[in-house]
Amino acid sequence: MRNYYDVLGISRNASQAEIKAAYRSLAKKFHPDSAPESGEENARFQEIQEAYAVLSDPEKRKMYHYYGHEAYRKSYHAQHSSGDFWGTAGNDRRDSHEDGHCGACDQHRKPSPEEGPPPQAVRIAVWLDLEETLQTVVKDAYYTERMPNPDASSPLKTLEKEWKFQVKIPRESYDHQFFLLEDVIWGDSSFLTQQKRKQPDKLYVIIILLRDKPGFLRQGFHLYTDCMVDYHTLVLGGTEKITSLEGEILLDIPPGTVPEQKLRLKNHGLVRPKKMGGRGDLYVKLHIRIPRSLSPAQHKALEAFRDAMEACPDA
Repeated sequence: MRNYYDVLGISRNASQAEIKAAYRSLAKKFHPDSAPESGEENARFQEIQEAYAVLSDPEKRKMYHYYGHEAYRKSYHAQHSSGDFWGTAGNDRRDSHEDGHCGACDQHRKPSPEEGPPPQAVRIAVWLDLEETLQTVVKDAYYTERMPNPDASSPLKTLEKEWKFQVKIPRESYDHQFFLLEDVIWGDSSFLTQQKRKQPDKLYVIIILLRDKPGFLRQGFHLYTDCMVDYHTLVLGGTEKITSLEGEILLDIPPGTVPEQKLRLKNHGLVRPKKMGGRGDLYVKLHIRIPRSLSPAQHKALEAFRDAMEACPDA
């Protein structure tokens, strides 16, 4: 398959300067004013123009990598059948990207996080602890590559190769978020380099999955946990240390809080997608802590409290 890099005779990792130089050289050679007029030569010149229009624009180039040659090209020609497409090559005009994707890709636009990655993508799961979603982390990723066995006499039709590489996941990631592997691969990128050499248009994505945290229940982007509180704190009010994703924090308990009540800590839950904004909430369910034993002073004080309450039952 002849992709845009083949058209310009450059590598997939070519710099913008290399792309521009290749385009100028080929455009001069195949321009209708300098080349013999023929359908083949005109088609070649248009092919060069098309390749440069995409690869010279960083955003379009990224989307081209994302969708692959065929899907991107079909979409681009569908959107630019009027001929405006050819006018974009060789100048500085850029499509609007305010909605987060190339204007030429509306038919094959980058899916939202709710939609997930394209069906043809190869998914590689990376697990994060809940706390790790709040910070940038480097994680190990694993991929099993299956290849035809070159030994025809072997009963094994396929061979497996285990790849291990690292990815850098940005802070404020969330469950089932996905990233292009080429955007997050960290350190040694030989896996991606070899795979792209074999199948340049194949798409690899990293899918974020979250491990459950002991003591917490996840519901959507909200977290639920329990907290044991002394009776006098529920009655008189006070503070109690609780564990959150940020570590230990103080929970304010208003006077007269009833047992089993849930207190809400806004924006202390899980990170939500940018289109939703902010974070979920942390809900803390309060339970009475009953001491198993009392000192003589505590026992006496509790009896005094009981007597006082019985003397004024409506208090």
